[in-house]
Amino acid sequence: MPVIGDYLALAVEKILFATDFSVSSEKAAAYARALAHRFASTVEIVHVFDPSVVSTYEEAIIGLPLNERRRMSAERLERLRGDFFSVGVTARATLPEGHRPSVRLLEVANENKVDLIVAGMHSKPEVERMVLGSTAERLIRNAQCPVLTIGPNARPPKADPLCFQTILFATDFSPQAAKAAIYALSFAEDSGAKIYFCHVRGVSAHPDANQSLYERFESDLKRMIPERSYDWCNPECVVEQGDAAEAILGLAERTQADLIVMGARKASFWLTHIKRGLTLDLLAEATCPILTVS
Repeated sequence: MPVIGDYLALAVEKILFATDFSVSSEKAAAYARALAHRFASTVEIVHVFDPSVVSTYEEAIIGLPLNERRRMSAERLERLRGDFFSVGVTARATLPEGHRPSVRLLEVANENKVDLIVAGMHSKPEVERMVLGSTAERLIRNAQCPVLTIGPNARPPKADPLCFQTILFATDFSPQAAKAAIYALSFAEDSGAKIYFCHVRGVSAHPDANQSLYERFESDLKRMIPERSYDWCNPECVVEQGDAAEAILGLAERTQADLIVMGARKASFWLTHIKRGLTLDLLAEATCPILTVS
């Protein structure tokens, strides 16, 4: 069983905020601003302009020339930068071009050595998500830094600067989860948050086995937690059973979690969606942001 590594001194000096100017991006922008205030971060606001895509109904009807569409995107990006600047956040606007937004966003993130990517996520039909994957999902799988994803059902941030009060860390005991736990504990310590360690297991046909499995997983959760964590908090371990996404969402609702943290495996999107839609379901339904670490 992977254990949590060395303590991470939390530093979020550079944030990349990915926007497509949608309603979901507006909510994500609020989180990016609140986090920037919390950590005195600079923000790289990035919109990937795809010359082949008409993003609004009005553009499709009017048939705007390419240069005009590019100019309008640049103006919207500059207005968004001004919104950040007006509340005291140092921000820069970047307008790369490409047909694969996730690829260009990751290039910008790597070039600028950002500490965190913040992105909104649209709710899409299941078949479309299964075959294509979304930009947010591709960021989650391939980013070299943590990704904070704000789904369509996520609540706006409670305060600015942002201070998480209850954090739910969900683990499958994989190496990625152990890495994510470091960030969960670091964010919890920074905010003085209550933190829950959660594992969701399947249901055995034998009642005696269920109790045995529960005790084993609870013991595994407790062994994951570094001793030094007890100096500033009292982590609570919870073992749930059933569908992983439903169990995590249910626990997040009961504990009023304002952040879910979990590891993300780098895998084929199509195969991942077919085998298990855990990350997808959580992103689509969660009422709080999800921080993923790959």
